Amino acid sequence: MSEPTELTPDHKPIGHASSAKHRGKQGAGKGSRKALYGLLAVSLAGAVVSGALLLRPAPDEVPMESLVQSQVQQAVVPLEETLARVESQQAALEQRLTRLDQRLEQAEQQVQETASAITARQAQLEQLEPRLASLAEELSRLDSELNLRITAQNEQIQTLSERLEQGQRQQAAPRPAPASQAPRSAAPPSPPFQVTGVESRGGHPYVGVSPNGLSSLRDIRLLGVGDRQDGWELSAIRGSHAVFRHNGHSVDVQIP
Repeated sequence: MSEPTELTPDHKPIGHASSAKHRGKQGAGKGSRKALYGLLAVSLAGAVVSGALLLRPAPDEVPMESLVQSQVQQAVVPLEETLARVESQQAALEQRLTRLDQRLEQAEQQVQETASAITARQAQLEQLEPRLASLAEELSRLDSELNLRITAQNEQIQTLSERLEQGQRQQAAPRPAPASQAPRSAAPPSPPFQVTGVESRGGHPYVGVSPNGLSSLRDIRLLGVGDRQDGWELSAIRGSHAVFRHNGHSVDVQIP
């Protein structure tokens, strides 16, 4: 009779239900082997008894009962040794299955913990996505505003440089002798602010103005047609000129 094959490390249990089912099958197999060995022992004993009856020993030979008992014992001893060896292997397999069940429970617990951690991280990422989008939008707005202020400041610096050069040239030029001239009409009033530039927003032009003597970007204000600054109303923007109205007068101011 062939011995039971041992379970190799590659044969892994699939779940607790499979392990319990496997133990049930092994228990049933153990009982079947014992019953089979008992039947074999009885059959072998019967065969020995039949052979002994047919031999009909002489009166001076060993008694029939002793001969039968001796032969039965000789036939049963190997079977008992085989049964003991099978039971030992069966116990080893049970221990091995118990260890594999414990390892499977640990692996399942680790998988559950890992899945919970992944779910928590995904929830955190979902909460961060709207915040990242809001920060990106705010950064874009600040970048556009910074570019606008830098452009206005550069234009203002250029205007001031041109005015400074023009003043220096006028001071260096010789002044003609005064001559009698007819009285001139009064010069138009000048606005109490300076025009720094023009830009378009939403398809509409706007003129940037700042108070005289102030060059900070925070002092620049954008005026659209119809807006007022210090009592001066912007009535029109014509190319490189801005037209203001003040006390019934129309003043044309050049845009740098």
